[in-house]
Amino acid sequence: MSGQMITDARVLALIEAYGADPDMFPEAERAAAKARMADHPARFATALSEAQALDGLFADIPHVLPSPALRETLIASAPKPRSARSSRWKLPVWIPAGALASLTVGLFAGMSVAQPVTTQDEQAEAAVYAALGFDTYTLELEEEVMQ
Repeated sequence: MSGQMITDARVLALIEAYGADPDMFPEAERAAAKARMADHPARFATALSEAQALDGLFADIPHVLPSPALRETLIASAPKPRSARSSRWKLPVWIPAGALASLTVGLFAGMSVAQPVTTQDEQAEAAVYAALGFDTYTLELEEEVMQ
């Protein structure tokens, strides 16, 4: 927002979120916020004094460093990375059995539906009747025409 206008509400929100030091504001809004605070110091005096008091309280909190024993205990209790899994993927027994059963049913259904209209027996029977002089094919055509 540098080079742009910034509202008083936004400057107050920045003070509340980042404290009284404008150098801690986000870089994109820092210059505009500093300019707005310099132009109207009375508008932000109360918020700045409250933020400075809170910043002082935070500064008084001592930095606590864990003891080396606690640090080592925490590191030791951290979850360990998983070891590399074997390249062979193990499946429960019922999954391949179910897949095989499904494949068998699918093949059976496909073969049942994909049968030609005439079977080998019907073709052999038609050949025998034709050899004997009976023309069953023409009879079937005549029946179809009559319907």
